[in-house]
Amino acid sequence: MTTTGPILIAGAGVGGLTAALALARHGIPVQVYERRGLDEIVTNAGFGHTIWSNATTSLASLGLERRLLDRAEVLTGSESRDQHQRVMFRMAIAESISPGGTPAVGIGRGDLIELLREACAEHGVRPEYGQRATGYELTPDGVTLKLGDGRTVTGAALVAADGIRSTILTQLRGELPVVHTGRSTYRGIAPGTCGLSRGVVHLFTNPDTRIGGGAWLIGGDRVVWTLSCERAPGGEDPGGTAARAAELAASVGGPAPVFVGTTPPENISRLDVYYHEWHDSWGEGPVTLLGDAAHALPTDLGQGACMAIEDGVVLGDCLATAADVTAGLREYERRRRERVFWIRERVLRVSRFTPVRNKALRWAVGQVAKVVVARSAPKMWQEMQRPPQFTAPVPDPGPSRI
Repeated sequence: MTTTGPILIAGAGVGGLTAALALARHGIPVQVYERRGLDEIVTNAGFGHTIWSNATTSLASLGLERRLLDRAEVLTGSESRDQHQRVMFRMAIAESISPGGTPAVGIGRGDLIELLREACAEHGVRPEYGQRATGYELTPDGVTLKLGDGRTVTGAALVAADGIRSTILTQLRGELPVVHTGRSTYRGIAPGTCGLSRGVVHLFTNPDTRIGGGAWLIGGDRVVWTLSCERAPGGEDPGGTAARAAELAASVGGPAPVFVGTTPPENISRLDVYYHEWHDSWGEGPVTLLGDAAHALPTDLGQGACMAIEDGVVLGDCLATAADVTAGLREYERRRRERVFWIRERVLRVSRFTPVRNKALRWAVGQVAKVVVARSAPKMWQEMQRPPQFTAPVPDPGPSRI
């Protein structure tokens, strides 16, 4: 496909950089603009991701498998315990990987961003940081992107990867369709292994208090952890964020007080969890949405970054084979909608699950749930970890000329 100008990408997070790399590897010119400074993205990224095989295999298609595995911790299973450290269920994640797939990993967000940024630079793509996208105008030959410093840049298309509160989405739809889940998540990265088993996503919950969370190892022998509770959005935590995280850790017990206690208080943050109402329209003309800008999800099941990565590689594949830019964008949206909707439905089921309050009934429900999880979870995870299929020829691994 030939273009009348570069593909403009608003946002240099995981999805935006993945899309930029995928396009550049196909020889399609790209320019990326990011509202935050580089230090804010990398240095202050005090949390991490579970990148499941659907997304690690997508990154491997961009030539990143070795780099990814060198900086991450391979994940092979998960285990859930209650506040008394009784095992609720175990699952072998590795058994649900598609044949030839790349293993699931745990990785720090800053590490993942750096990996993608380095690969983009090798292909001639260097984002402009501190440049907020404030809006766009359609032109006869493409689109003009307006930047926060008053400049405008023109390209063949605009990909909005500017997050859940996307400026481009707001202009496209006339509103921002965010919904609060009723929960907030406290998170951080602790030094050391904190006694956690390698390769396992450790889940924990206290049904009495409806507090839950997870922890897993990432590269560099560090622990990413999250703790979630029911909470209205906004406002301050009495005593501070770190003190509230310590209270939640005490509620679930086990290793949680250890990894929260060893995390520097200034590195503990709170995220009020929102998601988007579903909408089928992701673009108009030479404009499309990607990642959280298109379909922000609750954090349950850890598929948000994975869907953004899938979006990026599929976008590259579609534009590489399209007759023109607009047709390529519509094909990307068509290929992604059904997949993302399926993932979204599973995530929302988990997010909206309400524990049974009656303890006697809870035990009975728990026994039934173990059987249901054992039967249904492997099939769900097989589908969840299914990587995208591609139609374009695999690009040469060397840098593309753009």
